[in-house]
Amino acid sequence: MRSLVQVKHRRAFGSRTQADGILKTRLHFVLASALAVSAGFAAAGEFSRTATSLRAQAVAVDCEPALPFFCRNIHVACSGRTEVRTFPFKLRANSSRGWIESTSDTSAIQKPYENGTIDWGKEGTYVILRPQGREGYIKLLADGKYSFRHYLQEVGIMSHGHCY
Repeated sequence: MRSLVQVKHRRAFGSRTQADGILKTRLHFVLASALAVSAGFAAAGEFSRTATSLRAQAVAVDCEPALPFFCRNIHVACSGRTEVRTFPFKLRANSSRGWIESTSDTSAIQKPYENGTIDWGKEGTYVILRPQGREGYIKLLADGKYSFRHYLQEVGIMSHGHCY
């Protein structure tokens, strides 16, 4: 029995082989473009402007949440929606320190990250911003996806989204 996804691939691309070929070609183009752009930004100054250039150990990206609210857990899907609103933010980091900036009224969440510590992943695969003296983190992957774990009154809440 064919799945709905297989049927949609067949309708859109003609066959699974054609769909795989098109997706691989697009993926190669996207990766090549991202690497070319990130190399240009890394050469342009202290901060890179793309999430794909984490090897430079400097980041300046704009992040948009996927959902309008934090969840108790979000590893697979939102489990336990909270009343805490998510917000767009700028993630900034240099080789040793990081911070977030936002025009939203989120000072209670932003403040612990004002002078956060930074952990750089091997070969530029990720960067983690941790607040000073508190639990939590913002993890940014090289593909631009982020996950945000914050603690309010010792209860963890999560958000995720994409940085550009």
